[in-house]
Amino acid sequence: MTRNLFTILCTTILLSGCADKKEIERLTKLGEDLKQENRSLKVSLTKAQQSRDRLDFLATQLGGIQARIVTNRGNIEVRFFPDKAPLHCFSFITRAEGGFYDNTQFHRVVPGFMIQGGDPNSKDSDPRNDGGGGPIVNIPHEFNDTRHTRGILSTARVGNKAVGAGSQFFLMHAPDPNLDGDYTVFGEVTSGMDVVDKIATAERDGTDHPVKPVVIKTIEVYR
Repeated sequence: MTRNLFTILCTTILLSGCADKKEIERLTKLGEDLKQENRSLKVSLTKAQQSRDRLDFLATQLGGIQARIVTNRGNIEVRFFPDKAPLHCFSFITRAEGGFYDNTQFHRVVPGFMIQGGDPNSKDSDPRNDGGGGPIVNIPHEFNDTRHTRGILSTARVGNKAVGAGSQFFLMHAPDPNLDGDYTVFGEVTSGMDVVDKIATAERDGTDHPVKPVVIKTIEVYR
């Protein structure tokens, strides 16, 4: 073996050893990164499962609860979909139990579309502020696959979805697929659609506010 060939061989072996070392270091670091990512994913999964368990518990507790919307035009009976929107059902039921909706109005009625209520501002005698009120704390949306057909109970919201849902709700007078998946459905009318028809076709002004107030006297909840 010539001296030059020997030098080349030694250099190749040395460089190969350095390359192997760098590759080992790279793979070791990659392994540590993957372990850390795996630990983070396990923590996130545990938290998500705990949240899901709480919602499932809530949905089970709400099973079978119904409500009677008592108005000055008649009563409307509704049942809830806690499996689809447990937070919305809980919010509506607890507000009803606490008297939040007492003496509010169906402040916006549109025949062939829906009737909307649940705004605490509608308790006063000034219709100009109706539609702009709500609770101190909103809840996250629970958009689901239930369609907005006639008699559906759904949640009103502002244009910015990040704001969440407040206390206002609406009952569908007629189907509207444009709302599907974009508003949270959480129940449906089981009795009293004739009352919904009566309210939806009431005389209204230029802002869709009933000329004669449609008052929600109270909302009774029962199982």
